[in-house]
Amino acid sequence: MNQRTPLRKQLVDAWNECIDCDYQRQRINSERSLQASFWAKLNSSLSAKNRRLFIEPRMSVREPGSGKVHTRYPDIVVCNTRQIIGIVELKYQPRVKPHWQKDLETFDLIDQFRSQISVSNERFLGVKVDKRPYPLAKDVLFVWAGVHAEWPHEIGKHASARLQGSFLELHADTSNGSEATVRWA
Repeated sequence: MNQRTPLRKQLVDAWNECIDCDYQRQRINSERSLQASFWAKLNSSLSAKNRRLFIEPRMSVREPGSGKVHTRYPDIVVCNTRQIIGIVELKYQPRVKPHWQKDLETFDLIDQFRSQISVSNERFLGVKVDKRPYPLAKDVLFVWAGVHAEWPHEIGKHASARLQGSFLELHADTSNGSEATVRWA
């Protein structure tokens, strides 16, 4: 069963708008500009009252036993008023087949150590508006979104069994002389 249906729709709509409005008009030329465009489109579609977006928040986990610390910085994290409901990894590789293996490993690590992970909006200076921690929701949605040259087929089928049903992939397939083709699975 697909989780987070309203969020899925908002993500797909924001992706379509990002590609149609910014990529097709040559306003995206790097992964950072893709991140900025997608964040802006998603942010404008979410309720400011009950949604919060973090850009590249630090997520660290300590492996039990070995004590090894793993740190990841997902591109965008979506929260409701209590918890993390979506984690987005972006790729901008318009001339080549996308590299997605590391992103799936990140999702798997986050899912495996979900009870240890939270994000917060701690600031060094200024008025504290919202400094509470946001833990991972039980039904968090993991999203891989990429602009790339070759359709890699379904990336989700390579995801761990734990991620099945909670994985969304968004694609913008590029080719010489054509507009990007938007797909999702």
